[in-house]
Amino acid sequence: MPKKDISKGQATISAQPRIHQRADAIQKYGTVSFLLPLELEEPVRLEMTEQLNQLLADSMTLRDLYKKSHWQVAGPNFLSVHLLFDKHFEEQVEIVDLIAERIQFAGWSVRGDAPDVAETRA
Repeated sequence: MPKKDISKGQATISAQPRIHQRADAIQKYGTVSFLLPLELEEPVRLEMTEQLNQLLADSMTLRDLYKKSHWQVAGPNFLSVHLLFDKHFEEQVEIVDLIAERIQFAGWSVRGDAPDVAETRA
């Protein structure tokens, strides 16, 4: 939200970013939060979230391959194949979101960017 300057009775809004702000981490990466009301024991939660993070990494890779294929389509069936890859990409976006939300609900931190996915795939 932009800052407001209320000096001399006039309210102005500044679009300048607020830098050097600090806040505590909500949840340290790689840890399980036990604040959620789940009846799963820790080893089960850890195994489940590791498996879900692997599924998330695979789904993100598939999503990105659909978009890459969407960009590289050529030939006589260009339009139909181009639209098909775009449709599959959009559906994969929804799947990725659902998996990530399930991981978060289990109390684990989500691997959500390319370096994390690459690390998971290694």
